[in-house]
Amino acid sequence: MQKMKRTLVALAMSAIAVSAYAGKDGYATDPRAAVVKNNYGECWRTSSWSKDKAIEECDADLMPKKEVVAPAPAPVAPVVEAPKPAVPVKMESLTLNAAALFDLNKSTLKDEGKQALDAVAGVLLERKYDASKTRINVVGHTDRIGKDEYNQKLSEERAASARAHLVEKGIPEGMITSEGKGESSPVTQPEDCKKVLKNKKKLVECYAPDRRVEVEIYATVQQ
Repeated sequence: MQKMKRTLVALAMSAIAVSAYAGKDGYATDPRAAVVKNNYGECWRTSSWSKDKAIEECDADLMPKKEVVAPAPAPVAPVVEAPKPAVPVKMESLTLNAAALFDLNKSTLKDEGKQALDAVAGVLLERKYDASKTRINVVGHTDRIGKDEYNQKLSEERAASARAHLVEKGIPEGMITSEGKGESSPVTQPEDCKKVLKNKKKLVECYAPDRRVEVEIYATVQQ
């Protein structure tokens, strides 16, 4: 009886061995073509196994290394620089003596002052400035006699009168502005008139260069 059992076991093992060679070349497989493994998870190799028959499941360390292809970098959007702002650059400044334009402490143009501004307007129109690229600014200045507030207002009113006359003579209104700087930007220095501080008439004469109207011409250029 024992002999018969050993014979049956041998036949069974033989059947398994036969089926094992019918699967993956170099490895024992079961009837489902799955590689047979021992209790340690190691694949059973057959006598026909060689390194060139190694498979990933059983001998991953013997497989040729797969080349790792790095993913293509994401496309970088081109940097678009914002257009640089246009910057006004002073091209020229015309200075008119306020005494030639206005009576003392007045902002109404004298006839002599109108004639002087007519000449300025003629030159500006003759040059045919591009209104989109040119700016004209009329700036009023006073001397240092009197209160700051009074002088500031007087300088603004004189600049506005000069601007209005230039517009009347054909300078585009949107191209020309005006402002007053009062006594903040004198031409003379304090020591220039120090000797006549107590003589008001001579002090007024000494400060004459400070009382002026400037016509500034700016070209707008791209940076």
